[in-house]
Amino acid sequence: MRTKVTFLAGFATGYVMGSRAGRARYEQIREAARTFASNPAVQSTANQIQHQANDVLATAKDKAADKLGDKWHDKWQEKKPARMGHGPDDMTPGGIAGSNGQMG
Repeated sequence: MRTKVTFLAGFATGYVMGSRAGRARYEQIREAARTFASNPAVQSTANQIQHQANDVLATAKDKAADKLGDKWHDKWQEKKPARMGHGPDDMTPGGIAGSNGQMG
């Protein structure tokens, strides 16, 4: 509950201050943000962080796949039905159809 109140108070304060500053101040802040973002040092750092994040994500994905893959394989082996008939669709030891191919 406290987090909601803090968020709403911050939002309200920002809204009031932003509306008082007007469009000119908004454009000034926007231009400063663009200048900052276009700085080569900032772009280089952002690029490095992006590569590191991709590496961490790939490592986490591989670890999760290995762990879940092993668990899934073990569960499948426990529940896998044994083949009973002669063909892939056979459900009984003698197959569904008789030896002459007729039902019954």
